[in-house]
Amino acid sequence: MKKLYITDLDGTLLNQNASISPYSEQVIKKIIKQGIHFTIATGRSPIRIFSILQNIPLKLPVILMNGAAIYDIENQKCLSTVPICKTSFQGILDTEQKTNLRGGYILTQNNQLSGIITVSPTLLLQTYLKTSDLTLIHSNLEQKDEETLLYALYMDSSSQKLQFMYNTLKHDSNIICDFYKDVYQQNCWCLEITSSQATKYSAVQFLRTYGSYDYITGFGDSWNDISLFQACDESYAVANASSKLKAIATATIKSNIEDGVADFLSKLLK
Repeated sequence: MKKLYITDLDGTLLNQNASISPYSEQVIKKIIKQGIHFTIATGRSPIRIFSILQNIPLKLPVILMNGAAIYDIENQKCLSTVPICKTSFQGILDTEQKTNLRGGYILTQNNQLSGIITVSPTLLLQTYLKTSDLTLIHSNLEQKDEETLLYALYMDSSSQKLQFMYNTLKHDSNIICDFYKDVYQQNCWCLEITSSQATKYSAVQFLRTYGSYDYITGFGDSWNDISLFQACDESYAVANASSKLKAIATATIKSNIEDGVADFLSKLLK
């Protein structure tokens, strides 16, 4: 039976410092070396993902932006992308005009990922994108980018404008808007937008077919892992996970700060 193990990052594999602990890194390196199939399914974008995974010798494609892209790290190309549709793209542009707030964007072209940072970013966004893992072009989102937009990120020290954007766009069934207060830094509010067709469920199904997997085990902690668990044959919620996710999980394991995923995977080692 060909098996795949797939984990979320933030709140699941990553610790409270948004990094992979030395113990987790050691375990993951060992399971990959032993030929166990392992990969990542994260809501994170290419803006801040590859540096986190730089010491992990991933051989399999990773799921980025909650399924908006399935990316082959070894060959540096997208295997699958789910852009935001035309009508939603226009809605995003209109809402930006109303709030005078611009974001950071991930686009796709010829199976490659590219990034844009607005010419007038908020200080928080500018600081965040300074350490991007992806080369970013300074520009504003324009009509020419239609049909290539995979992901939009907005950050601000006040929630007011982002709350307005969220309230305006959340009724569009073609997109998913995730509005939240950042857990890693104070006074930072974020809004992330992807296509509603981009889900961890559809991305896992792609990988199931792509890798001819008979059995998939998933690990997660939050709302965006519900679709991950629904696509898996077996699923484990970390102890710090939401009650909704725990309710549909096969079982609960140790928390992210206790290396719960690595502890589970270590039992697979020969």
